[in-house]
Amino acid sequence: MPTPVTHLVLAEEILGGDALPSDVHRLLQQQRGPFLLGNTAPDVRTISGQPRRETHFYGVPRFSTPAPPLHPNGYRSAHETLFAAHPELARAEALPPAQAAFIAGYIAHLLLDELWLEDVFWRCFMQDWGPLHERLFLHNVLRTWMDRQDQRCLNGHLDALLRGVEPAGWLPFVRDEDMRTWQDLLVQQLRPGRNVRTAEIFARQMGVSVADVEAVLRSPQQMEARVFAHVSRVALQSFHDTGYRRSVKLIRWYLGA
Repeated sequence: MPTPVTHLVLAEEILGGDALPSDVHRLLQQQRGPFLLGNTAPDVRTISGQPRRETHFYGVPRFSTPAPPLHPNGYRSAHETLFAAHPELARAEALPPAQAAFIAGYIAHLLLDELWLEDVFWRCFMQDWGPLHERLFLHNVLRTWMDRQDQRCLNGHLDALLRGVEPAGWLPFVRDEDMRTWQDLLVQQLRPGRNVRTAEIFARQMGVSVADVEAVLRSPQQMEARVFAHVSRVALQSFHDTGYRRSVKLIRWYLGA
């Protein structure tokens, strides 16, 4: 799924645009830190050790739920599953503004992950064009490449915004101490002059060396032949545009516009 940096860049793009109603935009600007943290928060599972279903409200592969299908592909959307399990989070107007902005970011993250899973991962990397371990490796190379492109778009002061957020019981299924550890990890990597350790993290998860990942990333020829031959830049732009449009729609719905 997209990295936290990619989620943050899209969130910043939404905040910097004019697609949201003025009252929603004003709320999210006033609660910018909580909204940005929420856009990364489902990935707290890397700290808490929780299974995906507990933080993202779906598993991989996806399976239909017995509830009415609300997703275009016949699945209940992740945010619907979240709100069914925790209805106290479903009414933004009943929450403190900081928590409401945080949850708006949280469900935007879930949506973007679902979109990536369907339109990029399954469509481009789960086709039979090579050994599975090679396809999974190149999927992580792509995510690292996107992360580095996106990190250039960050303005260098998100660490201060995120550091100032004080989550307190915002998620009934995540311990506050785990969320704060995740928050601290983001702050450390987003400080000016620092780089997010995406290549290192993915290499460790895959049992390969960072040099293996870097060898592909630093070779335009390898990126074209091994990555973009299977997922085009046009497809990635479509993912971005669809993600932006659907995220805005979801945030508008949740915050009552």
